[in-house]
Amino acid sequence: MLGVALLATVATPLAAQDGAADQNLLERRLRACLAAGAPGAPKDSLLAAIVALRSLCYTQINRVESVRLQEVDRSFGLPEAELTITQRNELSRARELATRRLNHEIGMAVSNFTGLQE
Repeated sequence: MLGVALLATVATPLAAQDGAADQNLLERRLRACLAAGAPGAPKDSLLAAIVALRSLCYTQINRVESVRLQEVDRSFGLPEAELTITQRNELSRARELATRRLNHEIGMAVSNFTGLQE
């Protein structure tokens, strides 16, 4: 009985990663990955540290980005909506902005965790 309880405890976080997991959980996992990798990141430059931690946390970054881009798509009524050219351009800009915001947040987190600055 105890083995089943332990297995359920271990399997729950893994199952949450696979599906459309709670965005807050994904954000926390990304932040935890960045924090855990920061001590081993290169200390010579912020850019080198960001590249190293982005590589280490690639999966978590992709999951967070995917959820954020899905939110943008839903705000435009996708996948059901048929967008005009203007709306498609706006969608493209909104998706790019969401990605840039995530990249900025990652850069700031790496800077905070490593103590490195530009």
